[in-house]
Amino acid sequence: MNAMALVLFAMFCHLSSLPSQTASESPITAQFGGDVTLSCLFPSKPSMNLERLTLTWQKEPERAGAEPRVVHSYYYGKDQLERQDAAYRNRTWLDAEGLARGNASLVLRGVRTQDDGVYHCHMTSELGLTLMTRQVAVMAPYSEPHLTLDSFWRDHTLLTFSCAGGYPQASVEWRDSTGTNLTGLSSSTESVDAQGLYTVRSELAV
Repeated sequence: MNAMALVLFAMFCHLSSLPSQTASESPITAQFGGDVTLSCLFPSKPSMNLERLTLTWQKEPERAGAEPRVVHSYYYGKDQLERQDAAYRNRTWLDAEGLARGNASLVLRGVRTQDDGVYHCHMTSELGLTLMTRQVAVMAPYSEPHLTLDSFWRDHTLLTFSCAGGYPQASVEWRDSTGTNLTGLSSSTESVDAQGLYTVRSELAV
């Protein structure tokens, strides 16, 4: 098989995120480093007493048996952040005026890969209890793919593919010019940096 044909038919990094719990609505896509709004609406009425309103946003634990993370709390008419998880400190914003209109949506700033997951909005007011679930899917684009060809590698041609700085986890698929999947003959490695972003490298000898 012509090595250049293999290069041309190497599939670039395609995303293959790990399975996650299904939320009540479609996942909210959050761009890494940007801001995202987690919507939560509840019944309201004119002149509703906000002093009797209790709101808590929590993030579902990543592992069984762990405690949920407190993302943001509001009660007694103001933000209550003493129990807020350190990962969300100075990163959340709640529109207090919006609460009077039945809007408990939360803005999360500076999105990180660790923000990926399921969030729960618990709202209690004089009109009753509201529970809503939101799933956040963090996305970071991978760098432009880099392909190299070494024609003098152990009497073979070594094709090396790499891309970096992306999220979620990705995989590389190799196909030849006839469409035959050669991924099983390749060797792939992945690494994660301090920000949780992936670098993917794959090699195929032909």
